[in-house]
Amino acid sequence: MPTQIVRNPVGPDQLNLLQQVFDQACTEHNINKSSPDGEALALILVHSMQKGLSEKEKLESLAHILAESRGT
Repeated sequence: MPTQIVRNPVGPDQLNLLQQVFDQACTEHNINKSSPDGEALALILVHSMQKGLSEKEKLESLAHILAESRGT
């Protein structure tokens, strides 16, 4: 039996939170939102929230780590 990954839907409040975290990370780390790095960051943040990571501070920390590690 294949392993199923559970992904919860993202509601409007969560979407607003994701947008804030994404915008802040892009500004702080000089990431163009429509660049491959920006798209990858957005995708990882959404998937992380769908898997249960919903605290702002933890999402910000994840975004910072991802932004700092790009290109290495």
